[in-house]
Amino acid sequence: MRNLNYKVTRSRGFSIVELLTAMVILAVLMLMMTVMLEQVQKSWRFSESRISQFREARVAFDLITKNMSQATSNTYFDYTYDDSTNQVKDISKRSELHFYVDHGKDIGTDLGLSGQVSGHAVFFQAPLGYSVRYRNLGNLFNGRGYLVVHGSDRDFRPSFVKADRYRFRLMEFRPPAEANQVFEDAIDEIEKGGEQTFTKWWNQGLSIGDGAFVDYLNPLAENIVLLLVTPVDSIEAGGSNRYEHGSSEIAPFYTYDSNDEDFLENRSKQVPPMVRVTMVAIDEDTAVRLAEDNGISMPREFSDVRFENSGDYNKDIKRFIEGLNRESRDNRPINYRIFSTTIMMRASKWLG
Repeated sequence: MRNLNYKVTRSRGFSIVELLTAMVILAVLMLMMTVMLEQVQKSWRFSESRISQFREARVAFDLITKNMSQATSNTYFDYTYDDSTNQVKDISKRSELHFYVDHGKDIGTDLGLSGQVSGHAVFFQAPLGYSVRYRNLGNLFNGRGYLVVHGSDRDFRPSFVKADRYRFRLMEFRPPAEANQVFEDAIDEIEKGGEQTFTKWWNQGLSIGDGAFVDYLNPLAENIVLLLVTPVDSIEAGGSNRYEHGSSEIAPFYTYDSNDEDFLENRSKQVPPMVRVTMVAIDEDTAVRLAEDNGISMPREFSDVRFENSGDYNKDIKRFIEGLNRESRDNRPINYRIFSTTIMMRASKWLG
């Protein structure tokens, strides 16, 4: 009987130290992957939040620029008579419509607003065709106005909501065509036989239409903290150097009144050739924090903003942004976006 000798080979396994080392490496890799995945998710949520937060601001900005580009003054020439002889004295430009830009702080107290106005306010007439009484009349003239107000939402929130939310809001003054005050504004001059002047037709304290100014005021977008409106002349007429620095010959202090014959002279009764519109929006997280810090008061980050001279536009914008960034460096992140464009006014017939 053959004697078979088998050599048994014993396989060597992993030691405890090796297993522990592999587990530690695996744990570290899993931890790194978790951190990376969390960072990606956080960046994704942040980007989605910014897009959704500023989507409303973008829609509002597009609406403002679209409507303002249609503003018109419908200028025409008419005779001017000598009151003593009733003879024709001159031929002058006339317009029953009006384009007006002013500082919000100067105009807000006259409108019965409960909040503070930030930046500028603009009012104009345009064939926007909005009416609650008539249909299929797309060329009806409407008064429009835009301004940013910081205050409560009690005037337009649902009745079942009791708590006040203090926010910046871009407000749209939108009376229907049948409540257009512009023709009623000059009734006193018409009754006295004088030349018609149109000054504050947006103030609904007149006889056409029901309600006051605030009854035709609607929130267009929340968290819009600043609106700047700058009427400017053409680039060629203004010169490239002045235009680059932001100044405006026809609105050196931002204010513009198409009926101001003393300042505009032969360019009165006209909408400006171009209008630069700048809007600054913040996200909801920033708005909530500001509301918690300031209560019913306008946040100090924006209460001291001054845009007085159009020649300082770029410098003032830079200082404004530096203020927002400074708050962010102090662990008070302010996420913001600036929208800015220059509108070509379709109905402008600039003379002189």
